[in-house]
Amino acid sequence: MLRLVSWIILISIFLLAGYGLNMIRVAVMDNIADPSVIIWWRVLIGSILMVGGLFFLGGFIYYRDKKRGIVRKPAWKIEQEIKKKGRQ
Repeated sequence: MLRLVSWIILISIFLLAGYGLNMIRVAVMDNIADPSVIIWWRVLIGSILMVGGLFFLGGFIYYRDKKRGIVRKPAWKIEQEIKKKGRQ
């Protein structure tokens, strides 16, 4: 049951991000068709939905991979640790 709830949350966030992208697309097409149309609010709301959804999904994937031990340290941190060990 818990997996079903998590899938529903992920799919709904993904759909919101897609809807945000669609809002941006429609706003740009409306502006091309009639340049006097004010589109800034649709672009702003669409950008917030799209970026928020992508950040949520990216954070979810990062957290899951970190929990499973798939994420490793960045190369620059490893180099710093090697340099610190060499000084000692």
